[in-house]
Formats: sequence, C-alpha cells, structure tokens
Amino acid sequence: MNTKRMLYRHPTDKVVGGVCGGIAEYFGWDPVLVRVLWVVATFASWGGGLLAYILLAIFLPTGTNSVGQLRPPAIELSQKGVTWAAGILMGLGVLWLLANAGILPGLWGAFWTVVAVLFWPAVLIGAGYLLLRANSQRNIDQEVADAVRRVKESLNGAAPTSDEFKSGLNRVRAAMPLQRSRTNRMIAGVCGGMGEKFGIDANLIRLLWVAFTLGTMGFGLLIYAGFAVLMPEAQPHSKADDQIQEIQVVDGAK
Repeated sequence: MNTKRMLYRHPTDKVVGGVCGGIAEYFGWDPVLVRVLWVVATFASWGGGLLAYILLAIFLPTGTNSVGQLRPPAIELSQKGVTWAAGILMGLGVLWLLANAGILPGLWGAFWTVVAVLFWPAVLIGAGYLLLRANSQRNIDQEVADAVRRVKESLNGAAPTSDEFKSGLNRVRAAMPLQRSRTNRMIAGVCGGMGEKFGIDANLIRLLWVAFTLGTMGFGLLIYAGFAVLMPEAQPHSKADDQIQEIQVVDGAK
C-alpha cells in the first residue's frame, strides 16, 4: 500500500478553496489555526498570501490522504507547460521580491548607467577597429587571434583544462547522495528527486523552496541552480529489475 503523503485541497473542510484545510490535514494541525496564520501572513506580506492561495487553489488536486485524490487540479498542464509556468512564476516572484526590497529601481538605474558609460565609447572603439581593419595592410584579425592564443597559453598552467574541470564535476556528481527525478519534475527535477529520496510530497518541497527563495531575496534560485548542476539525473527504471527470476533447485544426490 502506498503510504506516501500528498498535499491536497480538502474537499469538505474549506472556507474558500480548501487550501488551508488541506495543509492542516497534511500536518495534522487545526484548520482554524492555519487560516489565522495565513491571514496574518497575507497582511504582513502586503497581500502576497492571497496570490499564493490562488495559485495553490489552481494547481493542487482535491482529496485527502485517507481516500486519495478525488478531483484533478483546476488546470492540468503538460510537462512543457508546467516548465514554462514554473519559470514564469519564479521570474515574477523574483521581480516582485526585488521591487519590494527596493532593489529593482536600483538595478534599472544601474543598467542605464552602464549603458551611458559604455555604449558610446564602445561605438567609437568599434568604429576605429573597423576603419583600421579596412585600410591597414596588416592582417588585424590574425594579430588579434594570435594575441588571444598567447593569453590562453599563459593561463593554461594556472587554470584547469576543460577535461579536468569535467572530470572533477563528474566525481562530485558521482558522490552526491541525491538524484534529480526523471518523472516528477517542473524545471530540473531537484525537488522531485528530494521527494523520492525522503518520501515527502514534492509539491510541499517546492512550496517551501519558493518561500525560502522569497525570504532570502532570491538566494534560493542560486542554490537550486547549483543542485541542478551537481545532482545527477536518476537512471531509467529497467523493467528487468521488476521481474522475479525463477530459480530451480535440482537435487544432485542419486
């Protein structure tokens, strides 16, 4: 019997969409306490809890852990659609976080500052290079290529080669105790792999990861990207592993 617990919207214990009732049923908490905490968090986040509630009400199926799923989610997406939706939601969340923290206006101003500082000098440098290239008797492209080659040769002793870097990365990935899921995935399968490893609902891990990302001003995205690079993908499940081999014991005694 499958004892893996899942996060659902509760079919009966609900005030609006059953999200708080489902969370309470999952953790064994009082639904009233969950609703009160959600309202407090919504006011503390300037309405952010309302958006989170709407998204969960749309993408969570209806059911309980005692009877299983009763109804599918309001919106069922294909794997490609889930990937795009997850990327858009996370991107909007990062922009929202930067705007709330007052960082987004600074980034926008820094972008235009860089453009103002670099754009016209780069135009003049590029125009001068093209003029020199068109009217010089020397092979400017070959001289630039030789200069780049000399720089690379000077760095070969200090920097690891591509093969050495790949070999080290493969050793680190081979030592990782976690694997990215091949089936339960929205972006790279990191949360799905953790859910399969520890027997936890992957949707709950994703929810906690998004909350951690928002609470750390987007640092969770960097951690997720690191896990996506370091965690190897789970090997495909072979049907031969599920077959039970029959062994006949032959008595050799005469």
